[in-house]
Amino acid sequence: MSAPAPSLAKTQQRIVAVRLADAAETIAILSLAFGLLLVVLPVSFPRMIVNTWQHGQLMPIMMVLTLLIDSGLYIRVAYMQAAKPGLLAAACLGSLPLLVVGGLSLLLQSAVSHTLALDMSNLQSRVSEEILAHTYLGIVSAIFMPFLAIRILQQLRAGNS
Repeated sequence: MSAPAPSLAKTQQRIVAVRLADAAETIAILSLAFGLLLVVLPVSFPRMIVNTWQHGQLMPIMMVLTLLIDSGLYIRVAYMQAAKPGLLAAACLGSLPLLVVGGLSLLLQSAVSHTLALDMSNLQSRVSEEILAHTYLGIVSAIFMPFLAIRILQQLRAGNS
């Protein structure tokens, strides 16, 4: 009887190869849902977003939502590829959505302050539009940016190997 070769005894775990198309598909579905909610509920949906922003609950909700969407998407891609999620990718998915939403919340505060300083007519609706636009763009950015960072890191790692 012969012993198995050491290279055959070890099974290599495949690392998840992230494609930006996976994130883009999710963003397209999210954009469609956001647009449909605006068409079906033109008054109550924006009012709900503005009310949650006024009560300070919008950013934590966005952080949790984007973290769940990113994690679910990454796990789905890993499952479809029968691959093992990497530690670096998990760290990107854990921290980047929170950093993006947190950074964009500062940008939103700045945009609202700037809009209020201009003393325009119909000021409340302009502030509501700013909040609604920044909410949508913040969610899209927080979903896409981690996958972009993972893809760039994978390209750099493949180039160094």
